[in-house]
Amino acid sequence: MNCSTNTMAIVTVKNKYQVVIPQAIREKLGINTGDILEAKVERGRITYTPKAIIDRIPKGKASREQFLKQMRTEAPAWLKESWASSKRRGTDKLTMAEINAEVAAVRRKRTKKDSKLAG
Repeated sequence: MNCSTNTMAIVTVKNKYQVVIPQAIREKLGINTGDILEAKVERGRITYTPKAIIDRIPKGKASREQFLKQMRTEAPAWLKESWASSKRRGTDKLTMAEINAEVAAVRRKRTKKDSKLAG
């Protein structure tokens, strides 16, 4: 779906702070009743981003395998590409401890860099 062309509409904030998403925008983005949107303020603007809620992973091995198989099949293209990229780099095998250690190292480096710039 190509969403690069701008679609603009003026909307009104109703008495309970509700805003109706115009039909042309809903159709262009494939937004339906019951969909989940993340609301954020970005550079003084309100943005809504469609989100997916994932059910809890089942506990039984067979149920879990079926769930993960279905999830891989139904995943959006960008997520499948992210998984493939991670596998090519070998980062799909990292443990949470290794990931946390990498994040901590980057944060330490950033803090050190920020303190040098401030001083």
